[in-house]
Amino acid sequence: MKKILLTGFIFVFFISLSFSQDGDHVGGGRFSKNIEYNMLWLEIGYNFNSKGDVEKLFFGDFNAPVEFFYKPSFDGASGFRIVRDTGKNSCFLEIKYIYNFHKAQDEAAEKYPPTIVVPIEQLGMPISTKESLELKERQKKYLEEKNNLFKIDNRTFPISDKFANKLYEKMFSIINNFKARGVPPMITDGYSVTFRNVVGDEVWSLRIHEPTGIAQKFADFCRKIIDETIITGKPDEAEYIKLLDEF
Repeated sequence: MKKILLTGFIFVFFISLSFSQDGDHVGGGRFSKNIEYNMLWLEIGYNFNSKGDVEKLFFGDFNAPVEFFYKPSFDGASGFRIVRDTGKNSCFLEIKYIYNFHKAQDEAAEKYPPTIVVPIEQLGMPISTKESLELKERQKKYLEEKNNLFKIDNRTFPISDKFANKLYEKMFSIINNFKARGVPPMITDGYSVTFRNVVGDEVWSLRIHEPTGIAQKFADFCRKIIDETIITGKPDEAEYIKLLDEF
């Protein structure tokens, strides 16, 4: 397959801004919604400001028209994006996931233990500024080492323009119509998801920790695509298009 490029990639459809949005984000975690330029200065290229370190391991070469990223607290991240092979004028679903999360975590922790040793006579006393800085620096090195040790499985599946366009439309609707109400509770673990679209010269992204409402439903749908496609070796487009039409 020729190198997958974004140049010349156009979804042909009319975006409706009137999708029904049943279920606002209520009782879930924090969120951030960003609309930025897709490209920065020519020498910089694509704008990756909305992507974290792990997400850049997946999608750090360009911003695809459709990207989904799932990051649980205690397991490996996974995600997918839709790209087009401009040479063949074909759409592909790229699924990526970290398959050595726990091994990488253990090896990084062995090299950079996440805690510092405190003499017994200091137990119960406030941690010093020096010890606090040492702990933060060790945590930073631990995270960097863990990310460097991650191994990513990358699988590519051909898909139809119809499925690609419907998935784009629905993700655009989720981001565009997202509404949160109330005050988010303090949630220390759980999972986060990111939905991302390229819209004209902009890149739109919505990151949610522990989503609820329609966002949770769509996140579950995206995870279903990942899990089932990896198992069966082929995305069930007919089923997924039917589910998209039912949102």
